[in-house]
Order: sequence, then C-alpha cells, then structure tokens
Amino acid sequence: MLFDIFADRSIPTQVRWMSAITLKNGIDKYWKRSALHPIKLAEKELVRPRLLTVLDEDNPLVALQYCLLVAKIARWDFPRVWPGFAEELLAHIRSIASDQSLPIARRNTMEHNALYILHLFVKTLSARTLAVERQALRQTTPLVFAVLAPIYAERISQFHEVLVRNQNQISGNAAFFEASLPLLKSIRFCIKALRRLWVFGYEKIEKADSSAQAFYVASIGHQSAFYDVYRTLALDPGSVPDDYQQILRKIVLLYGKMYLDFQKYHAVCFITVPCAKQMLQWYWQQIAAEGPRMVTPPEDPDAAGEPTLEPLLVQGLELYKNVVKNFFYTADDNGSMDDEVKRCRQVIDGEILTPDVIAKMAELLMYYYIPLKPKDLERWQDDPEGWMADEESDYWNFDVRRCAEHLFIDLVSQERDRLAPELAKLIMQPDEGMANGSCSPTEQYYRREGRYAALGLCANDLYDYVDFCQWLRQHQIVDSPMGVVKWRTAWLIGKWVVVKFPVEERPRAYSLLLELARSDDLLVVRIEALSSLMRCIDDWDFDAQQFAPFLHPVFECITGVLAKVDMPETRMRVVNFLSSIVQRMQREIVAYAEPIVQLIPPLWQSAAGENMYQTTILVLITKVVEALGAQSTALQSFVAPLVRHSTDLNDPAHVYLVEEGIELWLMLIRNATALDTSMMELLQLLPGLLQYSSETLRKVLKVVEGYVLVDAVGVFRAGGPAIVEALHALVSDTSLTTRATAAGYNALNIIVQCVPFDIAGKSIVDSNALWTAFTCIHDRKEAALALVHHAGFLSRIAVHYPQMFREFMSAQDAGQASMFTEHWVGLFDDVGNVAQRRLFALSFAVAVATTNDGILKALPLMMPVWNEIMSDTGASLVYFSDVDDEMPDDYSDVVVAENERRRKLLSADPAHKFDIKQVLTDSMSECERLNGAERFHAIVAQVDAAEFEDFKNQLN
Repeated sequence: MLFDIFADRSIPTQVRWMSAITLKNGIDKYWKRSALHPIKLAEKELVRPRLLTVLDEDNPLVALQYCLLVAKIARWDFPRVWPGFAEELLAHIRSIASDQSLPIARRNTMEHNALYILHLFVKTLSARTLAVERQALRQTTPLVFAVLAPIYAERISQFHEVLVRNQNQISGNAAFFEASLPLLKSIRFCIKALRRLWVFGYEKIEKADSSAQAFYVASIGHQSAFYDVYRTLALDPGSVPDDYQQILRKIVLLYGKMYLDFQKYHAVCFITVPCAKQMLQWYWQQIAAEGPRMVTPPEDPDAAGEPTLEPLLVQGLELYKNVVKNFFYTADDNGSMDDEVKRCRQVIDGEILTPDVIAKMAELLMYYYIPLKPKDLERWQDDPEGWMADEESDYWNFDVRRCAEHLFIDLVSQERDRLAPELAKLIMQPDEGMANGSCSPTEQYYRREGRYAALGLCANDLYDYVDFCQWLRQHQIVDSPMGVVKWRTAWLIGKWVVVKFPVEERPRAYSLLLELARSDDLLVVRIEALSSLMRCIDDWDFDAQQFAPFLHPVFECITGVLAKVDMPETRMRVVNFLSSIVQRMQREIVAYAEPIVQLIPPLWQSAAGENMYQTTILVLITKVVEALGAQSTALQSFVAPLVRHSTDLNDPAHVYLVEEGIELWLMLIRNATALDTSMMELLQLLPGLLQYSSETLRKVLKVVEGYVLVDAVGVFRAGGPAIVEALHALVSDTSLTTRATAAGYNALNIIVQCVPFDIAGKSIVDSNALWTAFTCIHDRKEAALALVHHAGFLSRIAVHYPQMFREFMSAQDAGQASMFTEHWVGLFDDVGNVAQRRLFALSFAVAVATTNDGILKALPLMMPVWNEIMSDTGASLVYFSDVDDEMPDDYSDVVVAENERRRKLLSADPAHKFDIKQVLTDSMSECERLNGAERFHAIVAQVDAAEFEDFKNQLN
C-alpha cells in the first residue's frame, strides 16, 4: 500500500513524500529476515519487481527517498536473495542513455535517479568485508565499468561541446548553465560510483579492464579542465547559480578523493600507473601557484587573483605526504626490497621527488604554507580558545596549513642529511632581505614566521645542527610587540624542551614562559605559554628543586588565565597543568596548598553540568590530598561534599564521576589521622557502591578497609551492619571472580581483626556470613583456590571470636561438622602464605576445644599440620609487611598514615604474635577437661603414634 501511494502521481506530493519516508524506514527495520516481525516473503516479491519502475520521479524530495529505499533493499538482498539486481539496474541505465525518443528532461531525471541508486549500491557493496560479498563486488565491477565508462565519456564530450559552442563565454550565460547542469550531475554520479569500483573492485589493478584503466588515465585531464572552468566562474560568483558552482567544486574534489583512496589501498600501483607523475605534477603546479597568493594580505589591491580551492590544495599536500613517507615504498627490516618496491623507489627518486623538487618544495612550504596567516590572527581575536583547540586536534588533513606542516615534517625527516644542514643555516642566520630592507614588511613577516615554524616542527631532526638555547639568547623575541612572535616563542620552547634543552638552561625557559603568560598579552599567547610550561614539567629531566622558586608566579598566571577562558576544554587543560605541577613538585607544593584549595570552589561552580571538566577537578584535588599527606585531614569537611556528589548513586552525575570520586575518597581515607562528621556520613554510600560495578569494586573495598583502620569502633557503630551485609552479598555472589571474592573476604577479615566481638559479633552472625562460608566448604562445589578464602575467613573468626565460633560449630550436627572439618583441614595444603598457614593451625587449635565428635574425628588430620607449623616457624612468627602494595611510591615520605596503621595491624595479628605451642597446650588441656580424661585418651589414641610423639616433643 505504501508503495502504491508513493508511485501514484495523482496524490499530493507531501503525502507521497511521507509515504516514501515511511516505506524506507520500514524497509530499514523489517526487511531483514532476522528482524523482529519481518516483512513476509510474499510481500517482498510484490515490491521487488516494481522498484525500478519509478525512475522518472522528478520531485527531488520524493526521488531522494525512493533512491534510498531501493538501495536499502539491494543492501540486504544482493547477492544472495536478488543476485540479478546489478544487471537489472545496469540494463535500465543503458536503456535510458541510448533512448533518444525520451524527452530530454525526463531522460535526465531517469538517468540521475538510476545513477544515484547505482552510487548508493556501489558504496554499500564496497564497504562489505565478507568473502562472498567481496567476490560479488569483483564480479560486478567489470559490468559497471562496461556500462558507466562510455556514459561518463559521452557526457564529458557533450559538456565540452557545450563549452565550445558558447566559445568559452560562460560567466552569466544562462543558456550554458541550463544545457550543462544535467551533464554535470550525470558526470558527478558516474565519478562517485566509478572511483570506488576502481579502488575496491579489483584485487590487482594491473588486471583491470581497459575501460577502467582508460577512465583513470583520463581523469587527470578531466579534473584539470573542470578546475579551469571552476576558477573562471569563481571570478564572477554573482553571475553563477549556486548549485552549478557547488557541483563543479564537488566534481573536482571527487577526483582527488579517488587518488587518495587509490594511494591508500594500492600504494605501489599508484606510483607505477602511467599517469602518476602527470597527476602529481599537476597538483604541485596548483600548490606552487597558490602559495604566493595565500600570503597576500586581503587589503592588498593586487590580491584579486585566481580563487583558491583550499580542499584541492589539501588533497595535493596529502598525496605528496604519502609519497614522501610511506611504508610501502621503503625497504624491510633486512634492508631488502622486492621488484615492485624497487620500481616505485626508482620512479619516486628519479621522476617525482628529485633533489631540485625537494629543495623547492621545502622552500615553498616554509615561506608560504606553514606560517600563520591573517585568518589565524583574526581568530586569535574572535575565538582564541577555539583556535587553540583546533591546533591540538588530530584533524590536520582538513586545513591547508596544518597539512603542509605534516608534509614539511616528513620531508625533512626523510631527507634529513640533505635538508637539515641547509635549514639550520637558514634558521641561525638573519634573513638578508630583512637586514638590508629589500623585502616588504609582509615578506619579512612570512620569512621570519616560516623559519620559526620550521625550527619547531623539525626539532627532532635539527637538534644536531641547531643550538636552540643559543638561538633563544640571540633573539630577543619576548620583547617583540608582535603577538605572533610571542606565541611562536612559547610554542618553540614547548617543542624543544622535550628534544634537547639542557637542565641548567631550564630556569631561563621558565622565566620566558612566565613572562609570556602575564596578563597583558594575548590570550592565545598566555595559553600556549602555560602549555609549554606543562611540557617542561612533564619532561623526564624536570627538577622540582629548580622549579620551586617559580611556583608563586605560576599560580598567579594560572589564576589569571582561568579568569579569562570560557571553554570547558581550555579550563580542563589549565586544571590538568595544575595537577601536573602538584604531582611533580611533591613536598614543595605544601606551602601553596591553600591558594590551590581556594581555586576549587569557583572552578567547581564553573564546571556545573560539564562532567568531563568536573572529573579533571576531582583529579586535581586527589593529587593535592596525596601531596599533603596527613595534613589533608583538615580538608575533610571541604572535600566530603564533592565525594558525595561524585559517588552518590542517586545523583545522575555519578555515571561520569564515580571512578574519580572513589579515587579521591580513597586518597582522603589513606591519609586521614581522624574522621570528622562529614566523612562518617559518607559511610551510607558504601553498601550501594559495593554492588555497583566490578570496575570500581577493588577501590571501594580499600575505602572500607581504610575506614576500619582509622576508627574501627566508631565506623562500625555508624554503618557497620549495613557494610557487613553488603560484604556478605559480595562474597556469596558466585558470578564474581576468585580475586573479587578474596578482596571481599579481606575487608571482612580486617573488620574482625579491628572491631571487638561485643560490637561486631551480632552483625556478622545476623548477616549469615558464617553459614555461607561453612556451606561452601562443606559442599565443596568450588575449586580449592576459591574455598581457601572461605576457610580463611572462618579461621579468622575462630582465632578472634573463639566463643562465637564454638557456639556456631556446636549448633551443627556431628555429620555436618565432620564433613566440614575434614574439608577445612584438607584445604591447609592449598594455602601458600606462611602467616595464613599459621592462622589455619591456630584456628584448628581453637576448634578442638569442643565435645563435638564430628570435629574431634579430624584430630588425626590436624596433628600433622601442627607438627609442620611448629617445625617450620617455631612458637611465633616475625612477619611484617612494610607498606600496603596499593600505596603510591612517589610520596613515601608523605603518605604514611595508613602504612603505619597496617603495620600495627600486622604486628597485632595472632598469626604473628601468638605462641602456637602455648595455644596448643591450652586447647588440648581444655579438650581434656571438657571430654574427661578417659574419652580424651580414646580420641588421642586415633592419632598416629609417631605423629603424637613428635607433637609432644615439640610442645616440650
């Protein structure tokens, strides 16, 4: 029905357009067989035969939707379901092109619609990667070229006839525009389809059809002719229809896109085809001709030259860049080349990049293309932050100057021995024209700017030839009244400091950059100065002691720049710079902590709604806390609201801020010497965060441990039961990895170690954590590596809360207790840590002080464990870990609060402190008292005599 409405010309156009859109969207969603509620096969069979019957649709809006829906169906059905689509479409195109009986307007409409469908079809097919689809593309390519190449050639010939008929008098010629516009549309659609087939349709270009090769060879001449027409019409733009000039522009650039794609996917053939030299030379002619015009001031009366099509220049520069430096044109690691590469190399060195061409190219780029242009300086005034953001972006191949910079860098890098010495002489010596006044002020500017740009861009290749520090001393450019010179100075220091800048010269660089960052300079100069200063600080040779005297003016400059900039990206860059200073200066930053902290409230306020900017501020605060160490305790009430905002799962901002918020929280806890009310209030967020994400789980558990280590009793009373419940849910989740379970149990173990039984015991029992661990060991459905952590928790309970453990075990019947104890003791051999093995042995000693037969049956299994432990470690174990393995190394003299707390915890650990011989003596005596002498001796009699004798000897 939708197709009937769309195809019925008697229906209003708006209705037909909506019908076409609805049909297109429905096909996109339901045509695939794998779709939910797909279109039935019978309905598809009704639509397909009628698809190519509406090619004469003349309404542009309806025609566009029609072409799109046909292309979408071909996308899903070709080649499996509708293998003849390409032949049918090509037959229509051939028929339309050869049918002279059709009215010209109708034939043009049908041809344009058919060619546009073919373009969409080829575009989709070229992007396919499956083998059967690639094979279909290769089979279709010769068919398309056989039909389309003659049509393309005929339309080119017809356009030339129209041009000659009007005797090249085309500006303002309405008859010319009317006659040639349909031809240009057909030519454009042909190029769009053929350029992709030329690149992707042949596995080996040398085996391409003659029609395809003829199309490519002729393309450079056609591009040149169209570009001449474009430039002629551009001289009088008011007399040319907008759509006409736009189509001409697109045609010229389409040829360039074909060359770039061909070079990308067939680099060797790109050089070896006969027209490669001609095509590259034509591009170089345009680049060389447009160079002087690019640096002509707009107000110059002589500036009215031929217009510049900048994207064409970008294409030419990129083509040359890929020739100058290309993996496919170089020898392999062994220094060998195959015949094809040798042939390419000979063509490049002998015909394309000759020494004369290289020298002229370097000079042209340096003096005309890489200097900053007037339009750059205009943006400095209108949008300085946007200009800086564009300079830092990776989209260099959309701008003439930045593309020229990349070509210049590659050219000097590849021809270093030839160009670097000459370039160094030119940079180190003053320009003669500037010295004797033979150059105009404009020429002087571009020569100086080009040399400065070259000095920075090629720093990696010039460091053996140029002493940059000497150059910096000889050029008093900081005092220049020109903002360009100041910006270049800051930019140059940033480029050279990471290449070759002696440490003893660094203070001069700091002074110059800080002078450039003062408040009376252009904003771009100040931002660039801070960016270069950040490169100095991030450099490997940075010396914190040397930089310390400059800290005060640096903070003044940062404050001044932050007050001027508006874009969040620029603010983020400045805040990142501040974070780098805090990180690299270590203890030196403590004296400046207060002004940094005072910056944070206005920064946070300005970052409202800018989540990425807020993460940058959180990172800054984290580094400040890290640097302050124990002194950061005074910041708790200031930082806690930021932590809450970042980690509260009810706050939408947590999606973006939670990781940085937890990192800040953890750093604050590690360095805390006490906890204020605001920190205690954050405890309510921990249970939810423990269930939030496995990516943040490890750090959240560290936060829990840190809280307990600071104030175990106070923390547990404030939020302990909820945290224990969440930890129990965590360790009982079988979908987590063994490492996550171990981390959860580690937090529980620290709670057991630090919180007295009368405060924590009931919460642990109510959480069913004991029963979960008991059941896992009893059932033994998990691997031993996982069960060890359950057993370790129960062992910790037995040693620290022995009465609770005995009561729990006494509630189990003998059968359950026997199976559990056998598995529990059996896990001892899977424990590798010495302290953990002693903990197990101590817990076994606690367990035997019972009358439960199920436990006492395991005494023969426990006796060898005790003998081994007493033999290996003696009565007690001196075993202390120096620091937490998660503590940062950079601040070992600052961040000591949690390290010291962990040392104390380890020193008080019964696994280290208790005399195991005394514990065993007391436990065996208690067992004998509880069971009576006769029953006790009967139990002991089950133990191997040699093991029991060894046991008595070690106790004595």
